[in-house]
Amino acid sequence: MDTTTYIIIGAAVLLVLAVALVLSLGSGRVPMGNRTRLRKRFGGEYDHVLMTSGDTRSAERELSRRLDRRREVRVRRPTDAEKDRYREAWLAVQQRFVDDPAGALRGSRRLLTEVSVALGYPEDPSGIDDDSFEYRLADLSADHGDEVAAVHRTVRTDTDTTDTEHLREVLVAHRGLLESLLGGAAVRPAAHAVTPEVAR
Repeated sequence: MDTTTYIIIGAAVLLVLAVALVLSLGSGRVPMGNRTRLRKRFGGEYDHVLMTSGDTRSAERELSRRLDRRREVRVRRPTDAEKDRYREAWLAVQQRFVDDPAGALRGSRRLLTEVSVALGYPEDPSGIDDDSFEYRLADLSADHGDEVAAVHRTVRTDTDTTDTEHLREVLVAHRGLLESLLGGAAVRPAAHAVTPEVAR
């Protein structure tokens, strides 16, 4: 073969590679290695985001955005004194559930917000309404994906906010997230019950 033939073959190979690169970038697909990394990092939250976003590309773009946001903050571990204080605060929230389930749920959201901000996650000045709490959960999911997914599994589409059993499930999921933030194992619904109405 002469030099011209080698040049033509080389140009064809480069053209095929260039087209493949453009197609992969244009499709917005996440490389397989990144997909595996996101699944491992976010655990159950990966599946939740995939289900709510409707397509893999949007889900993985959202999860990548969360990781980028997480890289911008320095999160620290709680001290032993903080762990004790926050667990005491949790007991007060949980005991309130018997007389005021909805109030206890609001208290658990406030406590999760307080703990996460104290540990270095970004503060959301808009308060603790549903949207800001969802934003908080998104931030926490980069480090506590399975626990955040457990909270999301308790979300209901109906408007009945007085169903005590549902509120109990939400509170138990919040408790698991709190324990994860404090560095402990997530508390399962059957463990460490203080009142039978909250955890069975």
